[in-house]
Amino acid sequence: MAQLASPHALYISEILFAISYHLEDDRKALACLARCCHAFSEPALSVLWSSVRSFSPFIPLLPPTVKFLWDHSQFDEVSLVDFQCPPEEEWRVFDSYARRVRRLYSGSRCHQIVARIRSQTTLFPLLRSLSLQLIEPLDMQGHLFADSLRSLKISGPAYVHCKDDRVQMAIAHVARDAPLVEYLHVEDYTYSVAQSFLPPLHFVHLRTVKISSFFNYTLLQSLCHILSQAPVTQLELELPPLPNKEWNISTLVFPVLKSLRICGNPTSAEQFVSHLTSKGLQELSIHHTRGPASAADYRQLLSRIADKYGNTLQQLSLSLGQLPTPNYPYDLSQAVLDAFYAIAPHFNQLKTLHLSLPHNRYVHLAPELTFESPTWPSLKLLDFQSI
Repeated sequence: MAQLASPHALYISEILFAISYHLEDDRKALACLARCCHAFSEPALSVLWSSVRSFSPFIPLLPPTVKFLWDHSQFDEVSLVDFQCPPEEEWRVFDSYARRVRRLYSGSRCHQIVARIRSQTTLFPLLRSLSLQLIEPLDMQGHLFADSLRSLKISGPAYVHCKDDRVQMAIAHVARDAPLVEYLHVEDYTYSVAQSFLPPLHFVHLRTVKISSFFNYTLLQSLCHILSQAPVTQLELELPPLPNKEWNISTLVFPVLKSLRICGNPTSAEQFVSHLTSKGLQELSIHHTRGPASAADYRQLLSRIADKYGNTLQQLSLSLGQLPTPNYPYDLSQAVLDAFYAIAPHFNQLKTLHLSLPHNRYVHLAPELTFESPTWPSLKLLDFQSI
C-alpha cells in the first residue's frame, strides 16, 4: 500500500503557527498537538509556553543538583554560599522551554534563587512581560530582568512589615538590565517600607507608570524620587485613604507628563500636583472614593490645578464617591461645584469635562455649566453623572 503523503499545508510554518494560536486558550489541545507530529511540535510548544502563570512548571526542568536543593528545602544561605552553578549543558532542557516564554507571572522564591544561582545568565532571555512578587530582596549579581522586557508589574510581600527597600532595588535592576521597558506597575501591600537612598534612575523608554500604595506613603515618596527624571507621559497613582500632612516629595518630578490619574484624597493629590515639573499636562482625573475630605481641601486642589495647568489642560474628570454620612456627600458635592464654578474661566483650553458626584434635589448644577456658554470657548463634551 502506498504511503499517504503529508498535506502540503504542513510544510508552511505560518499555517502551523496560525492553527496553534487559534488554540491558545486550550492548553490541553496544544499539548496534544505538540505530540501528534514533528511538524506541529515547534509551533504548538511555542504557543503553549508563550504565557506561563507561575515558575512551577520549570522546577522539574532544573539541573539535578539545583532541583535536589529545592526538593530538600535547602535554598538557604548556608547551602547556597558554596554552591557552584551547574555547567551550561545541564541547563539545556530548561533553556529549550524558557526561551519560548514571552509573558510570565511569578511569585515564587524558587525563581529568585535560581536567578541568583545562575547569575551570569538571564533565565528567560526573550521575555516581554513580567508580573513579579518579590518574596525576598534581590541579589545584586543576579539578572532577573531580560533586556527584551517591555512591561513589568512588581509588588512586595503582602500584608507584612517590610524592613528593606527591595522594590526600589528591583527597579534599579530594571534600569540596569532592561533599558527598553515601557510600562511599570508597582503595587504596595506592605505596612512599612524602608526609605531608599537611591538617586533618580535613568530610563529612556519608560512612558507609562502606575503606582498603587494602599497603606502608607513611604514607598510612593521613594518611587516618585527614583522615577522623577523618567520620560513618563502617563501616570496613575492610587493613594492611601487617609491624608498625610507630612507627606512630601523632596524633588520636582515627571517633567514630560501629559496624563495623570489620581485615586485618593484631595489633600494628597494637591501635594503631588504641586511637585510636578511638567509644563504641559493635558489630561487629569481625580477619583476620591475612600477617606475623609472637606470643601476647603477641594478648593485648594482645584485652585492649584487652575493656577498650574489652566492654559494646557484639555480633559478634566472629577469623581466623588458615596460616603456613609446621609447628608455629607451632597453638601460636599455642592461645595465642589461651587468651587469649580469660581475658577472655571481659568480653564481656557478645556475640551472635555466629566463630573461624577453624589446628587439629590439640593445639589444644583448651574445653568452656565454648558458647552454652549461663552465661559467655555473650547468645551466640546460635558458629562455629568449623578450617583
